Amino acid sequence: MNTFTISLKPLENHMSSDIYISSALFSRVKCKHEFTLTVGSITKEVKATVFQHRECCFMMSEALFTDFRFPYETHQLRGIYEENTFRLGPVISIVTEVREDEEHFGSISVFCKEFVQACKELGCFCYVSKLSDVKSLSPKGYVYRADRWVYSDVPFPGIVHNRIHARKTEQTADFQTFKTFLKEHDVPFFNARYLNKWTVFQQLKDVVHLLPYLPKTYQLRSRQDFLDALELHDDVFLKPVHGSQGKNIFKISKKEKYTLDYTTFTQTYEKEYESLYDLFETLYSQLKRQGFLIQEGISLQTYKQCPFDFRILCHKKDDLTWKITSIVTRVSKPGNFVSNLARGGDIHPPHQVLTQLYDSKTTRHILSLLKEIAIEICTQLSHPCELYAEFGIDLAIDQEGKPWIIEVNVKPSKQSDSSAFSVRPSTKALLDYCLHATNFQFPKEDLR
Repeated sequence: MNTFTISLKPLENHMSSDIYISSALFSRVKCKHEFTLTVGSITKEVKATVFQHRECCFMMSEALFTDFRFPYETHQLRGIYEENTFRLGPVISIVTEVREDEEHFGSISVFCKEFVQACKELGCFCYVSKLSDVKSLSPKGYVYRADRWVYSDVPFPGIVHNRIHARKTEQTADFQTFKTFLKEHDVPFFNARYLNKWTVFQQLKDVVHLLPYLPKTYQLRSRQDFLDALELHDDVFLKPVHGSQGKNIFKISKKEKYTLDYTTFTQTYEKEYESLYDLFETLYSQLKRQGFLIQEGISLQTYKQCPFDFRILCHKKDDLTWKITSIVTRVSKPGNFVSNLARGGDIHPPHQVLTQLYDSKTTRHILSLLKEIAIEICTQLSHPCELYAEFGIDLAIDQEGKPWIIEVNVKPSKQSDSSAFSVRPSTKALLDYCLHATNFQFPKEDLR
C-alpha cells in the first residue's frame, strides 16, 4: 500500500480534460491513465491526462469537484494507492448542535476552528454537521472558508466525532437511527454517548485494584438512602447522575447541626438544619426533578487553603492503547468546594502545586500513581460495542496524599485557557486517532 500527501486543485484555464495527474504522482505509483478514484462514498472511474509537476497532485474540473462534494478550491489530503485505485481522505465530521448566530457551535466553536486548522495542516478534510445532516450518503455540513462557516455539500465521512451537548438528544430515536446508519456503513463513531455517574461507578467498582480509590457511592432512591448515608459518613455530596461542570451539587456536613452548601441553584437554601428529616424535606423538590447519587465526602488536600483536583486528558492511541495527553491542577475559588473552571476554578501546573506540599520524590510518586489510575480507568471503560477515544479524568488527593477518583468526563470541556490561538496537544491527539481509525496514518506517525 502506497500512502502519500496529495493536493487536489482546480483546473487551470488552458486545461480541457476533467482530470489531470501530475508527473510526480504518476511516476511514484506507476498507475495507468485509467484508474478508480474514491472519496467518501463516491467512487468514479476516470481517465487522467499527465501534466508536468514536481508535487503529487490532481487537477480537476469544477464538475468533478461537485461530484465528489468538495468546495472548488485547493485541498491538501492524504492518498492511498493500491490495485489501480486512489482513495483520498480522511474525511472527518464533528456532529453537534448548530446555532444560527456568530458562535455556530456554542462552547466548542473555538475547538471546531482549531480542529479544522489542524486538519488542513496535516492533509485531512473536516466539517461540522448537525445530526440531521448525515442521514444519507450525500450529506451537508459546515466548511470553514475565508474566515467563516459555509453550509454546503460535503463528502460522506470516514469517521464521526460525537460532540452533541444535550444528553436528551442521545436518547432520541433520531440519534439511534443515526448511529445505526453509520454502523451499517462501517463508519467509526466516537465518543459513542454520555456515561452517567452511576454507570461509571458500577463499571469501576468491580475492578479490584481501582476499588480503593473510589469514594463510597450510593443511589439516592428514597429518604432512607439519604438517612443511611449520613449515618455512615460525616460529609456527603449529592450529585446529579447526569450532571457536569460542577453544577447542581449539594454538600452536607454533620456537625452540631447539619450544614448545607451547594452550587448553581437559583433557589436559596438555609445553611443549617436541626435534623436530617428537615434537610431532606427542604431538598426533596429539587432531588425529585432528576436522578441523584450520594458520594462519600473526602477531606481533599488544599493549596493556599483551597481544595484542588487534577484534570487528566487521555486519548486512545490505537485499538488497545491509551495515552495521557495533558494533566493540570484545578484549584477551587476561595469558599467553593468544586474546582471546575466553569465555577471559577484556576489552572496550575501540577508540579507547581505539589512541590509546595511535598518533596520532589513524593511529588513524582503521586503524579505517577495518578497517571497509572487514569490509564486504567480508560482501559476499563473501553467497550467492544461502543467507541471511546477521549476521556477527561478528574482525580484528587486527600490530606494523606492518597488518590481518589472524582469524575470521568466523556466529552471534556474544549474551552481554551489561553488567548493565543494554537493547536493544543489534545486536538492533535484526537486527529491522530482519526488517522489511525481511517487507515490514513503514515508509518510511525504520532502527532503528540
